[in-house]
Amino acid sequence: MKKWTWVIVTLVVILLVGGYAFSRHQSIEKQYHLDMQNGAAAIKDNNYTAAENYFQAALTRRNNDQVATHRLKQTKIFVNAMSQLEDHRFATAKSTFAQVYKVHDGSTVLDECAHQKIKEIGKVQKNLTKYNKVLKYARELNEAQEFSLSNAQLDTLFNDKEFKKGYYTNLWQSAKKIQKSNKTGLSQAVMPGSTSASANTSAAQNTPAASSQSFANQASGIGGLPEPNLSSSEQQAADNYSGSNEFTVTKKDKELNGKVITQDQINQARQELGSKSGQFSDQDVRNLIKEAAQKGISVSEAVQQR
Repeated sequence: MKKWTWVIVTLVVILLVGGYAFSRHQSIEKQYHLDMQNGAAAIKDNNYTAAENYFQAALTRRNNDQVATHRLKQTKIFVNAMSQLEDHRFATAKSTFAQVYKVHDGSTVLDECAHQKIKEIGKVQKNLTKYNKVLKYARELNEAQEFSLSNAQLDTLFNDKEFKKGYYTNLWQSAKKIQKSNKTGLSQAVMPGSTSASANTSAAQNTPAASSQSFANQASGIGGLPEPNLSSSEQQAADNYSGSNEFTVTKKDKELNGKVITQDQINQARQELGSKSGQFSDQDVRNLIKEAAQKGISVSEAVQQR
């Protein structure tokens, strides 16, 4: 009788221990799958630190589990690539992202994210090349004191929505410095009595067109000027002059969109025209300003189209 008693007790113990072991195994398996699911959800939420923690926890449930090991490795590679991208190490980041989708049994979400980041970096690299060329040209124009033309180049950057992204912070700051220098240069150029303004005025007065305009004014007695005795050649020059001058234009001819074109605007336009400015009277410059505004182009471009 005692023998059967011990047999029964032994069976009970075995059942209890086996049941506990099975129950514990089931609990560990359940927790493993929960960790893996939470890790996948964290990746979708871009919470990569949490994803790493969940995959690491899953490995404590299943030692050396291949899927959890690969997911953890892939997530770490992706996080490293993101850090390189934030540091603007574009070539290195691009190479690291390429390693993400080479991991076996990895997350398809991370695979797709890595592909998108590689495309984005390629676009950024192309933009950097383009923006640097524009910036270099704007800097050269600034150094040549072609401030308005330099600003026109900078405007193509500032009007580009892509240029406002954080990837181009350094270029943005450089562009702002050049713009500030251009503003200083233009303000000095249009100051009353400035050398450049005086030079432009003098040059304009010494051109054949300006001389002919003067002859025409004198010959007609406009503006209270006496009618002098002109030589035959002077009279012929006055008769041949067909341009506009300050006495033959109406008030409307001196306005742009209902506002009078100021002398500062004229001086700035002459600055943009550079050596060509001496070929035009002030009214000719006003006409160019209005033409440029109507076509949405610069004054120098308006001259080229003519």
